[in-house]
Amino acid sequence: MNTIKYFLLSASVLLSAHVFAQSKLEVVAEFPSERPGNIAVSPEGRIFITMSALVSSKHMVREILSDGSTVPFPEEEWVMQPNSSNKGVSGTIGIQVSSDNMLWVLDMGNPGAALKQNPKLIGWNIATRKLFKVFIIPDTVLTATSFLQDFIIDMKNGTAVIADMTSSIGGQINPALIIVNLNTGFAKRVLQDHPSFLPISDPIIVDGIKVIHKKADGTAMQPRNGLNPISIDKENNFIYFGAMGAKKIYKIPSSVLADESLSNESLAKYISFYADKPISDGFKVGENGNIYVTDVQENAVGVSSPQGYKKLLADKRLSWPDGVALYKGYLYIVANQLHHLPLLNNGVDASRPPYYVFRMKID
Repeated sequence: MNTIKYFLLSASVLLSAHVFAQSKLEVVAEFPSERPGNIAVSPEGRIFITMSALVSSKHMVREILSDGSTVPFPEEEWVMQPNSSNKGVSGTIGIQVSSDNMLWVLDMGNPGAALKQNPKLIGWNIATRKLFKVFIIPDTVLTATSFLQDFIIDMKNGTAVIADMTSSIGGQINPALIIVNLNTGFAKRVLQDHPSFLPISDPIIVDGIKVIHKKADGTAMQPRNGLNPISIDKENNFIYFGAMGAKKIYKIPSSVLADESLSNESLAKYISFYADKPISDGFKVGENGNIYVTDVQENAVGVSSPQGYKKLLADKRLSWPDGVALYKGYLYIVANQLHHLPLLNNGVDASRPPYYVFRMKID
């Protein structure tokens, strides 16, 4: 009898914990077919998202309204495919709000278009919806397999720092950082193939299934996901980064990356290990040295610090947690099931919409 009571009590505790975990996730927006990509929140609490570049979407940058609906931002023409006026976004993932209330979006470009589209960094004034700046990323800092995703805006030193993961589908990866001077537009590629940018050899496994690329010629391969998540602290003193397919976070002083006179050898001396992390597609630096990270293999989010990694919440609805943002004690999380796309699921579409933007209280 005691054994039965113990079993029932244990089951009740587990069920209660599961229900509590479920209740901690609030749905901010739900998408019945299109996949959200990354997310940013302005100082006033306005929420902006990109739509994943891996699937088709008419409006690739949107604002999420209080009722969960979305509208193009800043205007329809700017967030559709580029037209003859050079407005438009070919494809995007990365999005950030800088402390001066500018919304920045990284257009990954389209080198194969009839009119070649180079990647570009675009800034809009959130309050006025007016274009602020456009920086074209030149061929001199790109490679044949460049895959520009996440980035940070360093207001203290006047730079944007872009993580070029490079795509293993095209062959050899050569991840690097691209530094853009926000005053002059000068761009520099640095630290290519630094060990801190490289993935480990372990496959990514979600729900017992390996993530496998299916190439156009029908061959399958295990992806090698290098440098991707990148974030900067509130004071703009340190930039934190890591390989998506590795389990360590590193940091470097932001002022060092802004110094255009330093060589790769000099820059490398300033890189230091910061904390352990899981396989993650995104992270964001919070208070007290905490970095809030996505945990794609466990359908979870967690927090990394020099004391180690701690899982905060696991939930089946967090199916491929992608981009994250922080705002007034809340962690915002995009869950978009990227691993269910044919490109990442050995040619099979296992998508189970809807896709979500969630938030959860963290303090």
